Amino acid sequence: MGLSLGVDPLIPKVCSFDCLYCEIGPTKIHTLYRQIYRSTEEIKKALKERLSDKTLHFEVLTFAGSGEPTLHAELDKLILFAKELTDRPICVLTNSSLLWQEEVRKALVSADLVLPSLDAVSEDVFQKLNRPVEGLKSSKIIEGLKKFREEFTGEIWLEIMFVAGINDSETEIKALAKVTKEISPDKIQLNSVDRPPAYARAKAIPLKKMREIASFFEGQVEVITREALKEAGGKRKPSAQEILALISHRPAPSKEIAQALSSDFRATLTILEELVKKGQAKTKRHQNKIFYYV
Repeated sequence: MGLSLGVDPLIPKVCSFDCLYCEIGPTKIHTLYRQIYRSTEEIKKALKERLSDKTLHFEVLTFAGSGEPTLHAELDKLILFAKELTDRPICVLTNSSLLWQEEVRKALVSADLVLPSLDAVSEDVFQKLNRPVEGLKSSKIIEGLKKFREEFTGEIWLEIMFVAGINDSETEIKALAKVTKEISPDKIQLNSVDRPPAYARAKAIPLKKMREIASFFEGQVEVITREALKEAGGKRKPSAQEILALISHRPAPSKEIAQALSSDFRATLTILEELVKKGQAKTKRHQNKIFYYV
């Protein structure tokens, strides 16, 4: 998503899942109970203070962090508060476990972009991989995703995390592809284990196989493993002059700039951030993307 300002409404680690692959570590508070885990006013104060920094540059504000953000009972208030403070798109990362609840779907209605997850359709695979709160079924997750797609007017990027030997069988991939088509997200992002997981048995899938998996899905599909992004983005670091020359002709989002210059995406973001801070480049929002221009 580019340069993201993260907002964590929880305490470590509150979640409805205890996924094998989680980079944060094992879940400490395993629950489906929505409440105030961290003071809403404390979060608002921290957000207001951070956004008062005129040198701060970011492309999207993301609610994520130490677990499942929809467990925060006043997430809707935080989203609306953030929208009062910034014109950047507001994003929420969610494991989809509470989308079957109407109040949770309503809490997300003001967001611009939601990245929900769906890692399994088969109940046994879901239980083995995501290790949900007792009683929570994969069918409930899928039901919530379909209802959310019907009601939400923003963009939905569905994320699927593949773990070797767990949810990478052809049967499970085909089931995921079928359900994903029914949900009809704007984009599908396929990932695998890139960082140290909560449980050692969570193993990564090679890029070649990830691309084979991607061929089962319809619509806009991308593999976003670290290996895939590095290969797609190139290894060179662009110069500030190259970037300025490009955006002086036409405004462009950061991803497009990196692709046009065959450069590393992270390196491109770093230079863009400096150019904005120095006043050499400006930004404007269009269709939930941040465009850079001179």
